[in-house]
Amino acid sequence: MAMSTLILLSGVLVPSLLVVISAGSANLQSVLALCAGASTFSLMAINLFLATRPRLVEHALGGLDRLYVAHKWIGISLLPLVLFHKFVGMDLKGEIVASGLAKTAVDIAKIAFMALVALILVSAIKRVPKMRRDLIPYHIWRIGHRGMGVVFIALALHQLFVKVPFDANASISQYLNLMAGVGILSFLYTQFLAPFRPRRFIVSNVETHPAATIIDATPKGRGFTKLQPGGFGIISFAKKGLREPHPFTTSRIGEDGSIQFSIRALGDYTARVRNGVSVGDRMSIEAGYGRFDYRRGEDTQVWLAGGIGITPFLTFADSLNQDNKRKIILVYCVGKTEEAVGVDRLRAAAARSNGFDLHLHVSKTDGRMDAQKLVDIVPFEFAEAGFWFCGPATMRDAILKGLKSMAKMPKSVHFEEFEFR
Repeated sequence: MAMSTLILLSGVLVPSLLVVISAGSANLQSVLALCAGASTFSLMAINLFLATRPRLVEHALGGLDRLYVAHKWIGISLLPLVLFHKFVGMDLKGEIVASGLAKTAVDIAKIAFMALVALILVSAIKRVPKMRRDLIPYHIWRIGHRGMGVVFIALALHQLFVKVPFDANASISQYLNLMAGVGILSFLYTQFLAPFRPRRFIVSNVETHPAATIIDATPKGRGFTKLQPGGFGIISFAKKGLREPHPFTTSRIGEDGSIQFSIRALGDYTARVRNGVSVGDRMSIEAGYGRFDYRRGEDTQVWLAGGIGITPFLTFADSLNQDNKRKIILVYCVGKTEEAVGVDRLRAAAARSNGFDLHLHVSKTDGRMDAQKLVDIVPFEFAEAGFWFCGPATMRDAILKGLKSMAKMPKSVHFEEFEFR
C-alpha cells in the first residue's frame, strides 16, 4: 500500500510543484485550477500505464492484486480533481489572448469532462458496498473503461492548445507532453499489442465440483513451465460471454506446461464460466503474475484458506517435497466436507513432505473459525510464524482482529486483494 500511495502522491505533487514553478505569478484561483487539471492528466497517464501490467511495477507494488488496487484508487481520486478543475476554473481574462485553437480546446474539454465524470461514476458504482455487482455487466463496464483512453487523447489535445499562463518551454509543459506520450502509447499498446501476449490453450477437462469449476488446459504450442506457486493467470475463452480477460489464481502447474484453475461461481462472469466452458474450448492465458509466494517467508508458517481461497495453497503444497525444511500447517476452512477442493492432493503432500501438516476445518460440525480456534489448532507458537491467508476479506479481518486482541499477531501477514465475480 505504501508504494500505491507514493504513486498517487507523485502523480499529484510533481505536476502541482511544476505548475507553481511555471505559473506562480498567476492569480491563486488559476494556479489551483491548473494544479488540479495537471494532476488529473498526470494520474490518468499513470493509470493507462498501469493498465499495461508492467512486470517491474507489479513486482514493486507486491503483486498484480496490489497493482489493481493502485489502479482503482487512482481512478477514484480523479473525480474530485476534475470537478475542482472544472468548477473553480482559471481566471485569465485580460491576461492572455485566446486563439481559435484555444477556443476549440475548451470545447473539447467540455465533452471530455462529461465523458470522464460518467466513466468514473460507472466504475465507482461497482465499488459501493452492498451494491449489486451485476448492476453494470462486466462487458459494459469494460467497454466504458476503454473509453478512458479516448478521453485522455481528447484531454491531451486540450492541454496542448488551451490558453495557460506559461509557454511551451515551461517545465510543466514539458512534463504534460511527456505524460501525454506515456498515456497515449500505453493506451495504444493495450488495444493493439497486448492481445498478442497470452498463450493459446485448449480446455482438456472440466470438473463441476460443488464448490468450484475446475478447468484443466493444455497448451497449443508453448506452455508455462516455470511459474511460481500461488501466481495469477489472466484467462479468457473464445466463446460468447467469456471473451473478457479475468485474473484467477492457478491451482495446478503441470510439468508439461499445462495449467489448472479452480473457479467458484460468485457472480455473473464466474457463473457463465461454470455453465458455459466445455472440453475443447479455446482458451487464452497470460500467466506469471503475483507475489504471493511462501518461499519468501519465514521458516515457520501458518496457511489459512477460506473456501475457494485454497487455490494458491494447492500449488504451494504441490511444490513441497520430503526435503522441506519449513514447519507449515495448512488450516483449510469449508462449510461442508464435500465443498473441499483438492483434499487428496493436500493429504498426499502432507504424507510426502516433512514438516507439513493439514487440518480440515468443517464449519458445519466444528463451528465458525475464529482466532482462538486457529491458535489452538496451530502446533507451534503463532506469534513466531508467518501468516498466509487467502479467502473472504471479512474472515481475514475478523481473524486478524482476534489475534491482535490475544497478543498473538504473527511476524508477517500475507494475503491477496482479488475477489472477481
